[in-house]
Amino acid sequence: MVDTNLFIAAVKNTKKETKSLRLLLELINDTNVILIGNEFLIMEMEKYAKVFESDSGKVIIHKLIDKMKVVDVDEKFLHICKPYFPEDELIDIYHAATCLQDGAILITNDKHFDKINTDKIIEVWSISKTIEEFEI
Repeated sequence: MVDTNLFIAAVKNTKKETKSLRLLLELINDTNVILIGNEFLIMEMEKYAKVFESDSGKVIIHKLIDKMKVVDVDEKFLHICKPYFPEDELIDIYHAATCLQDGAILITNDKHFDKINTDKIIEVWSISKTIEEFEI
């Protein structure tokens, strides 16, 4: 699952081909990679695509959404993940629960996910670790 901070890093300046942009395109184009998400992730990405007013950002988000398996998160996974986040971080709870339910790795630089990763509830990779793993 691609968190919004990777999406932002990739599309904030698409004139520069950053490693974040190359990684995101690799995740989209690699047929062996299954991307998952939830309705909140899509809303966040659409919001940031508008903020940066980037044509290529809009193309990337459409490709992401087309490839993404949208998960309807079960309550039991939300309850498992909820203690790891402040109450005002509802979207992060949903992201973690989505990964837990589907057994997916979360790609993010958001430190809110450190404890849930340390406790091995979900697996979290930083953007730089993911770039290394995909040899970008």
